[in-house]
Amino acid sequence: MASNLTLPEGSHPMTIWRIAFKIDKVVYLLSFLIPLAVRSIPELLSPVPIGFDTVIYLVQAKNLSSKPAILPFFSKILSIFYSFGVDLIVLMKILPPLFFATTVFLAGMYARKRLGWSWRNTLILIIIMTFSAAMLRMSWDLHRQSAATILLLAYLCMDPWKDLTTKKVVTSFILIMFIGLLHELVLVTVIAINFYLALLALRKKMFKRGLIFIILAITPVICYEVGAYVTYSRPIDPTGVFVDLSGEWSGKYANLVSYEVGILVATFWYVLPLAPLGYFYDRYFTPWMLVMLVGFLSQILTPFFAVRLGDRWMLYMAIPLMFYASNALSRLNGSRRFRTVAIIFTLIIVCMNGFSMLGVVQPFKLPSNLYIGFIPSTMVFSTAKPEHVTAIISLSQVINNVSDKNACIVAHEPWFSHWVKYLTDLEVYSFPGNSPDPAISKAVSRGCREVYVVWFKGQVAGGEVLSEDDQIALYRISPTRTLQQ
Repeated sequence: MASNLTLPEGSHPMTIWRIAFKIDKVVYLLSFLIPLAVRSIPELLSPVPIGFDTVIYLVQAKNLSSKPAILPFFSKILSIFYSFGVDLIVLMKILPPLFFATTVFLAGMYARKRLGWSWRNTLILIIIMTFSAAMLRMSWDLHRQSAATILLLAYLCMDPWKDLTTKKVVTSFILIMFIGLLHELVLVTVIAINFYLALLALRKKMFKRGLIFIILAITPVICYEVGAYVTYSRPIDPTGVFVDLSGEWSGKYANLVSYEVGILVATFWYVLPLAPLGYFYDRYFTPWMLVMLVGFLSQILTPFFAVRLGDRWMLYMAIPLMFYASNALSRLNGSRRFRTVAIIFTLIIVCMNGFSMLGVVQPFKLPSNLYIGFIPSTMVFSTAKPEHVTAIISLSQVINNVSDKNACIVAHEPWFSHWVKYLTDLEVYSFPGNSPDPAISKAVSRGCREVYVVWFKGQVAGGEVLSEDDQIALYRISPTRTLQQ
């Protein structure tokens, strides 16, 4: 294992080993603490959990706490905490930074132990991954995918190809079963990896090993289908992963290509020049990168038969690309001073996008700002402005104190209504646009004795204002109220 140590001639081998061991411990500690500190910044800047989809997990967990359903499996796990009275709002401010730190830690472990990288190159990888806009984007609200990625990296660190013992086979099956339940895209990745390992084994006439990897490739699909049948009383049609984009982009193929290439460059502009220079063959990363690239390119090459959410496939190329970019930096030629300056300068460029997303300061706009619907310009934003979410939390407490069981709530779709659904036990009617009147009318027609409306101040005519918080007000409306009144 490379350690990049320069010791006096004649140093005792035991001394060298002890120093290398201490450096390894420091590197592993930094590989967890650095991403933990960085990912905690936007959480500390926001009074509520960040991420557009985060509140959806809370609502799903609440609903699943009283149902035998299995999927979504990550929400099912959260529902167990909810059943024991754990505040999921607090939990979802803690878990994402821990997930992010664990992901980078396992990547550093794979680089150090399985690839034999030096501690210096491993630290470069840690920094690049920590400040990667793509990695931070996944950590922002793709929590199912983040949890499954941790299991996938644990599977890679275990290196099932090498010394396939009974204990390793059993552990592999457990990891892969949970991956199959957690996230579809990671499921596709682990299938591709295991089928590739099976082909390698069969080529070497290692038939028993090949059979094991074939079974490992099939296992997550079976787990996913079983979970779907238990949850939805029907299996999932695998052809649903494909979609026809030709109608949506009819006569605008050039625009489709421009959009897909543009979002690729905007997401990975900081590593795209480096990744080809640092590419290396790896029995795990190569099929991972290949299947994600094929999925993304299907939108351009076969838009009539493209994968659904191809941009997510592109985003999941992030981890292999970070390894390739880090490897490119370690291959720089020249004097030691030149390499050091070049690496520091490159790391500054690479980290700019991620640093600007943390919400501390945004000194300039970067390419990803062109696609803020895909990569947030700042991670501090959640489903709505943090001050609006805190107002909804406060007003929901008022509703819980004054309402009876026959009351209902009207709130804006989708984000205001999701928070209210999690925070109260009343039926919620949502409305798009700016007028709550259609939703109020629907609630009254359904027999609600009292209608509580959570909306901006002065925007609900005829309602009694019960409470106000920041720009948000809570209105109570009698069932006798009509839209004309």
